[in-house]
Amino acid sequence: MKTICFGGAALLALVGPTFGQSAPPTAAEQLAASVATVRARTAAAETTHPQLINGPEYENYAQRYYTIVGHQFFLTPEKHAGGVFYNGYYFDNLRLSYDVVRDQVVLPQPTSPLQFRLVNEKVGYFVIDGHRFVRLQPDSAASRVLGPGYYEVLHTGPAQVLARRAKRIQEQNRDQRVNAVFIVTDKLFVNKSGQYFAISKKSAALRPFADRSSEMQRYVQEQKLRFNRPNLEASVVRLAQYYTSLPAR
Repeated sequence: MKTICFGGAALLALVGPTFGQSAPPTAAEQLAASVATVRARTAAAETTHPQLINGPEYENYAQRYYTIVGHQFFLTPEKHAGGVFYNGYYFDNLRLSYDVVRDQVVLPQPTSPLQFRLVNEKVGYFVIDGHRFVRLQPDSAASRVLGPGYYEVLHTGPAQVLARRAKRIQEQNRDQRVNAVFIVTDKLFVNKSGQYFAISKKSAALRPFADRSSEMQRYVQEQKLRFNRPNLEASVVRLAQYYTSLPAR
């Protein structure tokens, strides 16, 4: 019996790991786990920095509607990689979205399913999926052309091209149910020496470049630029790029 008991113990020792037991971690494995934990906590601390996580909760108002066509966000409703200069600090490696109906930058709560929105007045600029937005607070002269809010910077230089990304909600009542359609209402602007121009057609697109009118007109003809809605933004950016390339007089 003693021999049998010894053999059984030996057998259990040999096959024990196969039945779910595991060997204790090595010193190297313990160190790697500790480093990973510290890194995770550091990342969470950076994401939940009190300078950043101090905005009100974001309400997804689109959920009020029975059905919706489109959505209220820039690009897609999903969170995108980006960063934000907020309250004097720059925070990178974030996941965020931009509600262009309400002009709000939205971030997820790291420790809950809730979302919060940044306080607009504390945002200097933000980047989302490679698109850079600045917050403008126009003076009394510029306010006749554009209002306060976020503008995407499409081109920088002597003539800065800006896009105001926006949508409006068109509600539809059917069978005592309210549906919604999100309609894009983007606007385009050129900032030339502090003067802002609203751009919606060819004549308006050429107005900021009046000091090089003949050259710009020739460029438009040579490049066959089009200024209808689908091509307006790209054509104005090309105009600004060409204007920047011209030698100073």
